[in-house]
Amino acid sequence: MSLPARAGAAAASPSLPAPKLPQHLLATRTGVVYPLQLPPATMSAGRRSRPFRVAHPAAYRQSKAALDSGATIPEIPSLAALALSTTPTFSTNFAGLAFPDSQCGADCEPPDTQVAAGPNNIFEVINVVGKIYDKSGNTVLATFNLNHLFNMNIDLFSSDPRIEYDTISGRWFVSFLILDTTDITTAQNGFFNLAVSKDSNPLDGFFVYSIETPGDFPDQPSLGFNDDKIVTGGNSFSCDPDCNDGPYEGNEFLVWNKSELLAGDMTIDTDFNPPGQDTSDFPIIPAKSRSSTSTLWMLSAFGTEPNPPHPPIVLDELNIWSVTGVPGIGMGSSATDTIATITDFTDPPSALQKSGGGNPIDTGDQRLLDVVFRDGDLWGSGNDACKPSGDTTTRACLQYFEVLTGGVNPVVNQDFSFGTKAAYDYYPSVDLDSSDDLISSFSQSSSTEFASAFVDGRLAGDPVNTLGTPVLFHAGAQAYNGTRWGDYSGAGIDPNDQTAIWVAGEYATGAATGLNWGTWIAEARVLAGPTSTPTATATSTPTATATATVSATPTATITATPTISPTPTASSTPTASASGTPTTSATPTASASSTAALSPTPTATETATPTATVTATATQTATPTATPTPPFGTLSVSGNLSFGKVKVNSTASKKIKVKNKGKGTLQVTIGTLDPPFTVTTGSGTFNLAKGKTEKVTVQFKPTATGPVTPQILSISSDDPEHPSHNVTASGSGK
Repeated sequence: MSLPARAGAAAASPSLPAPKLPQHLLATRTGVVYPLQLPPATMSAGRRSRPFRVAHPAAYRQSKAALDSGATIPEIPSLAALALSTTPTFSTNFAGLAFPDSQCGADCEPPDTQVAAGPNNIFEVINVVGKIYDKSGNTVLATFNLNHLFNMNIDLFSSDPRIEYDTISGRWFVSFLILDTTDITTAQNGFFNLAVSKDSNPLDGFFVYSIETPGDFPDQPSLGFNDDKIVTGGNSFSCDPDCNDGPYEGNEFLVWNKSELLAGDMTIDTDFNPPGQDTSDFPIIPAKSRSSTSTLWMLSAFGTEPNPPHPPIVLDELNIWSVTGVPGIGMGSSATDTIATITDFTDPPSALQKSGGGNPIDTGDQRLLDVVFRDGDLWGSGNDACKPSGDTTTRACLQYFEVLTGGVNPVVNQDFSFGTKAAYDYYPSVDLDSSDDLISSFSQSSSTEFASAFVDGRLAGDPVNTLGTPVLFHAGAQAYNGTRWGDYSGAGIDPNDQTAIWVAGEYATGAATGLNWGTWIAEARVLAGPTSTPTATATSTPTATATATVSATPTATITATPTISPTPTASSTPTASASGTPTTSATPTASASSTAALSPTPTATETATPTATVTATATQTATPTATPTPPFGTLSVSGNLSFGKVKVNSTASKKIKVKNKGKGTLQVTIGTLDPPFTVTTGSGTFNLAKGKTEKVTVQFKPTATGPVTPQILSISSDDPEHPSHNVTASGSGK
């Protein structure tokens, strides 16, 4: 596996020219739909096949052809190797929707995989159906047509669903593209469509809304939200002569009044920001906000205009958008953007697959695909081309950006590609857990591997421009027999346990007939690499004084093929901690319930054998703690320690909740923080009975203006599945 292909960082500066002014429009409620009353999914007469729409088709085809023929991209830097230690794990996992469920004929691809998690349900949508599960994978509501959810004729052309569960309001949001005829080659108008649940139970009904975009349509509509706004956006294409063949008009987005949507009002105030919002040929992607914010953040990327015959199209600037205000209130909403220079990235080559012959997988272009915001941290993901370490071929890779939004101007903190030697990675999603750790799902294939579903991640405290060890969560079964893949993967936070993120990825099934794409759903977490724990032998005296001798000689073997920019520096040799516990890299493992195996592609091996012997004498007043036995406790941590701006020499307090969700007793140890942060209550080691919660209070007292260096509060336990959890403490003096 590999680490980043490159890194870059830059502060953002105001852009020119200013975005076009918004137009105030009213969206109309077209109905209230109750999922339990929907008919089962049936075949639609509408034609679904359409090309991958890009601003400059000729340049795009030339770029892809050049890469597929083995052209080298000169912008790709030389790479160095670094051992990987952070690895995601997953527990519950089950089969999602697949091609036979899509009910749109032989040409229904790609699935546009999307998933969201609510308090009790997992809701998946694809082209052009949806399905609701419980969190064990059991069907709660069988497959239904999304056109019916939106109170539309089933035969109208539709595509590109998105779904999110908003932990701020406790509601489900679904967006969908629908045209005005059954066939895109005859359609003349598009619609922004949005469904908003009545409460946190998706079975209790949805308010559905529609607003027409006369003469054009928003391709691949995106979906994001914050405290008081929802944004849908897309790339606008003219419907002259028809919606299939009209030229590109520019990116656009629509801001909705969130409180009116939640109330189910008959009309909704919206601000339409018309096509051509920036010089990008790619969509503006709004963030799904996982913490409270009055600013809705968005990202787009742009750069060198295509100039055939000189492919590829190169992007070298990140446009960082902030939307403030609310449609229909005062002056309404307004959007400003700033530009940051980033390292060049470009279209990825098509992906080879095992037994694929002359049928490579389409990896799309380098547009951004997914964006998430939490605690001042803004992450975006997309596709790129890179050359992993030790590789001689340009591959499809994953691209990630992190933007820090807490200062006067937003700053790009991380900017890197991630690739796998001899393999192709494509269509990444992103979400952030309660500790601001990143989880990403994506697909991977190679000449020795069928297209498979993977998950990866990084801890908030990991070195910049790094990603952990990818883990396979469902393997492909045979070569994919279609042409389109993607256009994105899914990731959604679990509102009940925000250490977990539910992911959905596409893989190639073993189906004997029809298109053989399928989706797989899993509950994922990202954890630090495990440490080898010394075995303690304690002898108690009659006065309950024990002497403990600890001796440990662990041997760690690390097998990986990493790729990294030469910028970050990290040791690949495990080192002993201050307590004498040596830390080793992690080897990814898969759940016993999964039918998957790890990727067979690694080719390089690093071996380290640390030896640590520690002798300690301790006086105890109780019997030493034994290794826990079933039933185990389960560690759950909620809340954040993002203090924002606090007046100098004033004290602010925040609490996080530590809960035992297991069936047995849980032993928890809370770490310490250095000034200006202080753990005031709940510190040290304590036991939590089944179902019990302990509140940990942290205070922040800045002594100078400006941001302070973030710190990590470590929470460890004897939970064998989730032994540790890190929470980042951050803040700024004002």
